[in-house]
Formats: sequence, structure tokens, C-alpha cells
Amino acid sequence: MPTCFKCGTELQVNEEGVAPVLCDRCAGRATSRAQRGMSIGSMTGYPVTITLMAICIAVYLGDLLTGGWLTEWGGNAGSLTLSGQYWRLLTAAFVHANLIHIAFNMWCLYSLGRVSERLFGRIPTLLLYLLTGVGGSLLSLAYQPTRFSVGASGAIFGLAGAILIGVKFGDLEISSGEKRSLFGSLVFFIGINFTMGIGGNTDNMAHLGGFISGLIIGLPMATSFSASKTGAVIRTAILTAASLLLLLAGRELVTLHGHESRMKVARSATYVNDLPGAISVLERDTASGHTSADAYSLLGNIYEATGQREKAILAYQRAVALDPGDQNAAEALNELTGKETPKAPPSKQ
Repeated sequence: MPTCFKCGTELQVNEEGVAPVLCDRCAGRATSRAQRGMSIGSMTGYPVTITLMAICIAVYLGDLLTGGWLTEWGGNAGSLTLSGQYWRLLTAAFVHANLIHIAFNMWCLYSLGRVSERLFGRIPTLLLYLLTGVGGSLLSLAYQPTRFSVGASGAIFGLAGAILIGVKFGDLEISSGEKRSLFGSLVFFIGINFTMGIGGNTDNMAHLGGFISGLIIGLPMATSFSASKTGAVIRTAILTAASLLLLLAGRELVTLHGHESRMKVARSATYVNDLPGAISVLERDTASGHTSADAYSLLGNIYEATGQREKAILAYQRAVALDPGDQNAAEALNELTGKETPKAPPSKQ
């Protein structure tokens, strides 16, 4: 009688006189191992996607265990971001508000990240996620500078936009049938999620910013898709240009809204008696070239409160120079110097 190759159990011969190699029990074990191997292989085959998901989950758990302070873990808080904490534009893509939020985003990231890694490669997928996440944060603040926003959805929409434009107009090495299937699925995904984001507290501007960034980066990446050195150079140039574009956009945003954001942060710091923090923010503001008499006047007040008399005098002098009608700064300067500061002439009606 034939026996099982693994355990030696006797095997039954079928009508044709043929016996299996393994018994039912050993065959079941082999099948289970194969299925686990396939599952593990699908995970290790997309290391960038899995790593991004792991970071998001780790940040969520860390935030959960420390009391749910989303701002402390890198949320895109408009006033803080535009006052100098620019890293929040990126870190917000790894912070999530609740279990439903992170569960839905991780499902989307797992689905789209694997497609992106297969079509564009690992490093391009990582850079796509990071750059489009920043693009989403920038448009969110451009639309509403005081907004607080968290979540991977801006970067996820970026991946969707890059894949969509690449599948439609690129020369990616996939079949026409798969292109049609991917395109249809992405159009449905993008449409339904934009529609769902119209109401509630969803930051659709972050979605749109990520999506537009993905379109801009995705098309040239897909049309230059090649394993050659030339293709790699082109992709590097594209990603560098996209980074510079986002940098310029961020700089313009800070120019437009940086002063008011720094003033808000400085006043908040003063309110909680964080005078060194307020001084730091105001000193950056007065050195930015986009400041006001109010900033110098508040800085003078804080310098005076912390015993920095000479600095307070200079700050009050700058406040009066920028706004001769600032009587509070003029009076404070007079008290410190013992000199009468000329009052501004009355305005003509």
C-alpha cells in the first residue's frame, strides 16, 4: 500500500490505481502554510505601503495612550503651522482622530498603495505620499488658515490622482483591460469620497490639494516610466520640481498669513504665561519683514515684564516708528526713558 510522503499513513488507491502523495491531514497543513505564505508575501511585497500604515497606526495608538492630544502628535493646526512649525504640513498625514477615521484611511491606503508600488515603484510611492500629503495640507490652509486638520486622506487622494492620470494618459506596462478596470474604480472612489466630504467636518480642501498634487506629479512619472537611467533621472527631476513648487506655495502662504498666525500664537502663549515662548514667536515675526506695530508693542510689553529694559525701549521705538498713533507704546516708552514722546497729530476728517 502506498503511504503518505510526510507521516507514513497508508493511502487509499482510487479506481484508476493512483494514490495521492499526502494524506488529507498533511495536505491540509500544507495548504494552510501555502495560504499563510501567500498572505505574508503580499505584505512583504509592498514594504512602503505597510511601513506607512504602521507609522499611522503607531501614531494613533501613541496619541490614544497619551490622552488624545492630536496637536501634540503633529496635527496641522493652522496658526501653529503658519507661525513656524512647518513640519505639521507633513506630520498631519500620519495623525488620525478616531478608530473609524484611521480604519477607513488604512483600508484605502492599503488598496491604493499596493497599486502605486506596482506601477511606479517603492521610492516614488513614498515620495508621492509625502509630497501630496503636504500639497493637501497647503491647500487646506490656503482656503482656511486657522483650520485644524489631520489624516492620511490628502495623501491617499494624491496616490489616487497619480494612478488615475498615469493609467489614463501614461504608458504604464499593464494591459488595456486592467487600465479600464483601474480607471473606473478610481473615478468611482474619488467621486464618492468627494461627495461624502461635502458635509460634516471633512476637510475636502485637503483631499483636493492632494488630488491635484497627484495629477501634477503622476502624469510625467507615468510617461517616463522606465527602468533605464534616463527614466530614473527624469523621475528625480520631476519630484524635485514638485518639491520646489510646494516650497514656493508654502512660502507664499506664510507671507500672506504668517504675521496674523504668529500674533495669535504669541497672544496665546502670553495668556498661559509662557513669556519665553511668546518672545520667541514675536522675535521671528519682527525679523520676517512682514510685521506690524502691534507685534513690536506686544514684544515691548513682554520684554518689560521680564526685566529686559533696553530691549523693551527698542521694541517700543519701533512700534511708534511704524505707527505714530500707538499711544500705548508711546506712553510706555516715555515711562522707560523719562522723555516725552511727541503725540501724533490729529487726523483730518
